[in-house]
Formats: sequence, C-alpha cells, structure tokens
Amino acid sequence: MNTNLPEQFKNAGHEFLASPGRSTLQEILAPTDFSNESRVGVAYAFNLAEKLGATVALLHVIEPLPVMEGMEAFPLLPTRPEITRQARIQLERIADQESKKDSRLTTIVRTAKPFYGIITAAAERKADLIVMATHGYTGVNHVLLGSTAERVVRHAPCPVLTVRVRAAGSSAAAPHLGLTRILVPIDFSDTSKLALPWAAFLAEAFDAEIVLLHVTEKYPIDYLLGRELMNEAITPLMKAAEVALQRIADNVHSSTGIKTSVVIRDGVPHKEICLAAQEFHADLIALTTHGYTGLKHLWLGSTAERVVRDAQCPVLALREVSKSLGRTVPEAFAAQHANTENQSMAQTPR
Repeated sequence: MNTNLPEQFKNAGHEFLASPGRSTLQEILAPTDFSNESRVGVAYAFNLAEKLGATVALLHVIEPLPVMEGMEAFPLLPTRPEITRQARIQLERIADQESKKDSRLTTIVRTAKPFYGIITAAAERKADLIVMATHGYTGVNHVLLGSTAERVVRHAPCPVLTVRVRAAGSSAAAPHLGLTRILVPIDFSDTSKLALPWAAFLAEAFDAEIVLLHVTEKYPIDYLLGRELMNEAITPLMKAAEVALQRIADNVHSSTGIKTSVVIRDGVPHKEICLAAQEFHADLIALTTHGYTGLKHLWLGSTAERVVRDAQCPVLALREVSKSLGRTVPEAFAAQHANTENQSMAQTPR
C-alpha cells in the first residue's frame, strides 16, 4: 500500500470541476459487425443519441481477407465492391430498424482491422463518443480472442462507452438507458479527474446521482505484515481518503446540484469497482485510463480495461488524451499499421 497517499489529498475538491463538462454531444460512433451481440451496443447508442439530441454514425469494418495464390480461380467468391455493397445494405436495414424518422445518422463502411478502423473513423470524424458492445471474455477465451472493445478503449481519441453482452442464451436486449446512479472511481491522480465532467454531464441529463469511489489498493506484499499490522497501516489512509473524497463530492454538489455520495474500499481496484457497481446498482461506471501501450501495458495493464471486461453494467472509459478530442491518431501508431491494413471508406448520409 502507498503510505504517502495522504499527500495527494491536500488539494482534493478544488480542481476536479475546473474544466467545464461537455454542454453538447454532437456525434456518437456506433460500430457493428452485424452480430446480434453488437446490436446491443447499437441499440444503446441510438437510445443515448435520442436522449441527448446527438447524431449517430453507424460503422461496419470489413476485415481484409488474406489474398492467396490461386484464389482467382474461384470466380464465385464475392468481390470487395460486392462485400462493401452488401455491408451498406445491412447498415441501412439496421438504421431503419433502430432510428426514429427524424434521426440524423450516417452509415460508414471501412476495410481495416476492426479496432483500427473504429479508432481512425472516430478521429477523422471528430466523434464525441464511441458506443460499442463487448463480450467480456475472460480466461482462455480472452487470451485467444482478445477484445476489440479493450483495444479501442486503449487507443481511441474520444471516450468509449462499452455495453456488456449477456451470457450466451440470455436476452440480447440493450440495458435500460434510464441512468439513476453513476459510479466514478477516483484515485486522486490528475488523470482520474477527467471522468467527473462527463459523469456530471450525464447525471444532469438523466437526473442521476453520482457515487464517488476510492479504493485503497492492497498489494500481495502487504499481506506479509499480517492482518493486524496491515489494518493498522491502512485505516488512516482510508480515513484520509474519505475526508478528501467528501470534499470532492461537496464541490460537485455545490457546482452542479447533483446528489453526490462517497464510498471507500480497500483491495484490488478493478475487483472492488465492479463489486461496488453491483452493490450500489450503478447503471454506469465512468472512469479514466492511462492508455498504456507496449511494455507498459504488458507490465502494468489497465484497471479500466479490466473493468470493461468484468463489469456487468455499461462502462464509460476516457483516455488521458481525450481532452484533445478530435486529434488524429498518433503518427507513430498509424505508421505501425499502415503496411498491414488496407483502408477504404464509403459513407452515406441519411
């Protein structure tokens, strides 16, 4: 555990709402692979757009097929233009089913690796939000299949709202959109404060309350102290955290009028966040991610990505760079994929 943590509490509550929340949300990017599971995210995106008066950009990314010698001998295989045409037809069908008559929406077809097509479309369109479904794979399935949603969370130029798909055999309906309680984990870092303006924006729109959560992290080595010594060391930290978190809650309430409460836990952050969301019946978790890549991601991972994978309710994840909304994908990252991904785009406004 971090015994220097109280030093981070001194100014808590003064800077968290210094940056104004988003007064408008203009465009939501909603990716779909045409599966029933992905339609959960699409339905949520359309419902959210209707509530907030936003436009929906409905996106399908066609993964490039490997070209092997002799494939030209099979003339019955669909051509790329035909695949794109069929994708457009399916997007239009979904748009007709999900949208209202007066909805403003665009349909987009791209050819790329799925996660890369999603983040580049978001960057080029300067989307305000990406809404997508996630399977929540764990264990062997996660190792083998990974998660497009988690990769999008790690690299997206704007906030990403993921909607958990229920277990196989259960209903594929989107979660009820009527937000009543939003859980916001705060670790008192500069990065964690970025979720508060978004949480406040949504709480105002839905007349919801905000629950601020701080988890005093326990590390495996802490347990070597024994339960009595460990509790003796951690109790002052939790009390100091509670005082600091209450100051932030008071500031949120005085600035916005939103009902705001605090919760203090100890343990493994991503586990405690998911447990608290269930215990307090949160309709949404709003948190930030550092967006680690490469070796940093390998060693440090991401609490946000683990929450995206495990949480039973929708999760709004904001990268540290999301304050530069609309900035293009970093050149180094784009170059990494430029030689392996053939991109094309066709979009149709409605």
